[in-house]
Amino acid sequence: MQASTLCDVIYDQILYGSFTLSSFSSKSTDAFIEYGFARYKPGINDAVIDEPLPILAALQWLYHSGTFSMFKSLSRDIDKHQTRKNGFEAYLAFYMRTVFQTAPKLDEIFTFRDDFARRGGSDLAWQHEHFELVTVAHADAENPQVFVVTPDCGPASNVGFLAKSGEEVLEWISTNRKQITFCFPPEEAGPDIGCVLRSKESGRLLFVWIQAKKHKNVDKRILIEGVRSVTPSWFWRSKNRKVRSCLQIVCVCFN
Repeated sequence: MQASTLCDVIYDQILYGSFTLSSFSSKSTDAFIEYGFARYKPGINDAVIDEPLPILAALQWLYHSGTFSMFKSLSRDIDKHQTRKNGFEAYLAFYMRTVFQTAPKLDEIFTFRDDFARRGGSDLAWQHEHFELVTVAHADAENPQVFVVTPDCGPASNVGFLAKSGEEVLEWISTNRKQITFCFPPEEAGPDIGCVLRSKESGRLLFVWIQAKKHKNVDKRILIEGVRSVTPSWFWRSKNRKVRSCLQIVCVCFN
């Protein structure tokens, strides 16, 4: 098994939740199974990679390797786009894990509008607070479990998942049984990535919804639509009203 192949497969798996080996040769598939990364699941013809311990071990090795790094792979694929898999979005997700490892002040990472910052009668001090990336799981509604996420650690081997419906997005927000850090909503939702930050000062949780656009490469109309897509009243603007009304939460735009 080549380390470069392992690098590509592991990063894809931990971002999106699973990886089938249907495009690999039988020899490569056998190697993934032999080393404990993959297995055959009942009812599925292709071997899938979803074994947490080998995945985490490989991730640690790749992260500290001087030859293969996640950012080399992600930078290489930043302009590659498949159905529901966007290279730029993947890069941003891993960037968030890295940049919030030091719990920086929020306004050092995001640029807030001047008129928003000057808005009277609002408590906007949180813009200057230190925030860390976290995963929130609501096994107990009154006492949610909050896990700090860094490039070295997290509550699960999968840091992200591709939500197939609005209901799956709502499950991630309200319950998050699988303890996933990043949600990639369906295209009709509006935002491209969702995650949660926690203030080091107050302990408050802040939902962040990201629109992944290279702002220098798109015109003004597209940028306006991107900003609207992370505005709560525009979520699922032409879809299920029940889903949209449940997503009235705090949003931050990242362009």
